[in-house]
Amino acid sequence: MQNRYRHRQQVADFLQLHLGDRRWALALPSSGRGHETYIAQSNGESYFVKLGAHVARYQVMASLGLTPPTIVSGSLENGTSILVQPYIQGRHPSWQDFRHNLPRIATVVNKAHHSQALRDVLPPSSSETYREVGLAAARRVQQRWEMYRPQVPTVADSVDETLAHLQQEIQGFSGAGLIASHNDICNGNWLIALDGNVYLVDLEAMSLDDPAHDMGSLLWWYYAPELRPAFLEIAGYPCEGAFRDRMRVRMALHCLDILLPRAASFDRFDAASFAEGLTDFSAVAAGRENPQGYGKSDEEE
Repeated sequence: MQNRYRHRQQVADFLQLHLGDRRWALALPSSGRGHETYIAQSNGESYFVKLGAHVARYQVMASLGLTPPTIVSGSLENGTSILVQPYIQGRHPSWQDFRHNLPRIATVVNKAHHSQALRDVLPPSSSETYREVGLAAARRVQQRWEMYRPQVPTVADSVDETLAHLQQEIQGFSGAGLIASHNDICNGNWLIALDGNVYLVDLEAMSLDDPAHDMGSLLWWYYAPELRPAFLEIAGYPCEGAFRDRMRVRMALHCLDILLPRAASFDRFDAASFAEGLTDFSAVAAGRENPQGYGKSDEEE
């Protein structure tokens, strides 16, 4: 397993150079398993520090007001990128927060998805068709699944069967037009600040992709079916059958994807809980709604 404190002294040196030659206290965030990150504090000031970040996409998103501003960025001595942002006091949204902030969240999605500046800093795609990017996504999930499949033999055949069916459905996708997709748009990557601003954070998984990827995740997890037409209208997408089918298929792939450890991360594969974790994958692949429902109160969440 990688050392989550690997660059701690280099980070402290960088902060002293760029934000003041004083003592810096570095602590790990209470959540997050991706890149090496810290909460840095000194003289009553707090900052969020992320290593290995794609700095350009954070700068574009910040210029759009969609993620916290960049205070300073650069590289450590070994070339690892470093990004420093203000530490924003706030919370990850609950189901009620998603409902109450529907227009604002849909507007954030619209601005990010349709930003040409953001498209320009993402890696180019070899194809603009929904079919080809969908098949590429399925291949990536399939390859990672094969690495961990031997650890969960009791559910392996069922996962194989569902994956094969999803890939068959992707073969029938039509249309083209990729957008700047976040690709991991769960509640843990949204932040509602104390001042009311809504931010989308953790941009490492971004790519040019089918809008159905992001939209499927947001709508299936957090918005009951009767709220989805309003969200789609603000976000700029049609509420029609082909788009709904693509959202379902891409969401199913995403549900399996997030159960498998990411490369160059601190994720661990938990074979003991994997079968239980397949609940969402199985439900959405079969065309069912979120098994947890959409009516829980904040206290219950």
